[in-house]
Amino acid sequence: MEYPPQLSPEHERDLLAIASDYSLSHGLVLRPLSHSTTTSIHAPYSLYPSPFPRQLFEQALRIQESYNRLYAKITTDDQFLERVVGGNVTKVDEFQRNLYRIWKQVKQEGVKQPISLGIFRSDYLVHAPQNQSQETSPSLKQVEFNTISSSFGALSTRVSQLHQFLVESQQYPSPHPYLSNPTSLPENEALEGIAQGLVDAHYAYKNETGSKDARIMMVIQDNERNAFDQRLLQWQVMEKHKVPLIRIPFSQLRTSLSLSPSNSALLYTPPTSSPSSPSASPIEISLIYYRTAYSPSDYYTPHEWSTRLLIEQSLAIKCPSVAMQLAGCKKVQQVLSTPSELERFIEGEEEREELRKSFVGLWGMEDGNEGEELARGEPERFVLKPQREGGGNNIYRQDIPPFLSKLEEEDKTRGEGEVKGKEGYILMELIEPPRGMTQVLVKAGEEEGRRADVVSELGIYGVMLLKEKKEEEGGGCEELRNETVGHLLRTKGRESDEGGIAVGFSVLDSPVLV
Repeated sequence: MEYPPQLSPEHERDLLAIASDYSLSHGLVLRPLSHSTTTSIHAPYSLYPSPFPRQLFEQALRIQESYNRLYAKITTDDQFLERVVGGNVTKVDEFQRNLYRIWKQVKQEGVKQPISLGIFRSDYLVHAPQNQSQETSPSLKQVEFNTISSSFGALSTRVSQLHQFLVESQQYPSPHPYLSNPTSLPENEALEGIAQGLVDAHYAYKNETGSKDARIMMVIQDNERNAFDQRLLQWQVMEKHKVPLIRIPFSQLRTSLSLSPSNSALLYTPPTSSPSSPSASPIEISLIYYRTAYSPSDYYTPHEWSTRLLIEQSLAIKCPSVAMQLAGCKKVQQVLSTPSELERFIEGEEEREELRKSFVGLWGMEDGNEGEELARGEPERFVLKPQREGGGNNIYRQDIPPFLSKLEEEDKTRGEGEVKGKEGYILMELIEPPRGMTQVLVKAGEEEGRRADVVSELGIYGVMLLKEKKEEEGGGCEELRNETVGHLLRTKGRESDEGGIAVGFSVLDSPVLV
């Protein structure tokens, strides 16, 4: 049966009008490219929910708490971070090197705040190779694990509500088996789950310190287009939970943060231009929640690195801490694919096997590793990934060999014995999504939706509040909260390798379970 169903031009225009009005009136919106602060456009969305295998969706939900636990343990394993990240990665990647230096300095000085918050997202594709036999079912394979600025939790909730509304109000053509049963659209509580995680961290800080007036600070990029995904979270925290949350651009923190001389509490002094109020009272910050700071371009000047160090030296809880951000680098993902490394963190064989089922082939690029041989001999099977978040950084297929040759040329300028440029990358086997999937993609300013062959990527949100134990307590971490809180589906045209929503590659979508 054809999906999504073909509509008459009139019917599709009516459906688009309803969907776009719903999006605009329910906060499924972005800032326009002009970065105007007085206008908004609806976020790109799919006109229909996309079919997704129920069994694989349930598998992704089931293993999220194990992934949360795994990355919490990595965050608090100093020896592992020193060996994996402090080894070759920091020697060829300046960004990771700067983060690593901050982590080492704070460790040497003494960590002021042992509690940290992880708002994670584990991203997956359905793997269904064309040469796969009919007896072999599609499988779920992890693309990456995000430990910083896991965005679109609020807007993913809104697009799920959009599709639920269109089904329940019978706006879609009837009958169609995928669109006639609202229970086939899973509830998505990402907005509330993430907000609750922030609130729990805030109260953990207050319980530890006895502070009465502390606030959460969300740190954002300048000219943030994805403002409403952040604002919906801010309103949820403030209106439902009555917890104050301020939202401040990273660049404005250069001169407004300080540490309390008595206990290293993080203090924020708001700027003021009022002649009657020449100075404002400092505000104590309970939790720093980063929606930026994951890319070199987020550190506009050296001052941002100083700001990041100051925050890490403070008593505030961080989401994430520098250690947690380092744990999310691609090299860690590759190292975990080797059995002995996973056993370091996950004791139960059954739990390890559940995680391994979601792994795809991963190789390092060090000399003596088969990664380079595979990359040069069969490049059409692979993607080369640097230690970066945010999309747009990967090297695909036939572009890999010439890129490696370019790195070789650059290596000639390095001193003898220095780490080679290729060692800052990992090689990942390309996941082959099922073919024949179609969707209607809707972007602001376009009069009609675009019907296209598509690929959908599923993200599962997890919240982990953890406390690092002291060495005399045996080390490791105590789980204060470990939950799966919601999901995100991003859908893009099959012709695109990248998947960012704000940059225009993907649209927000929701699954209909089949």
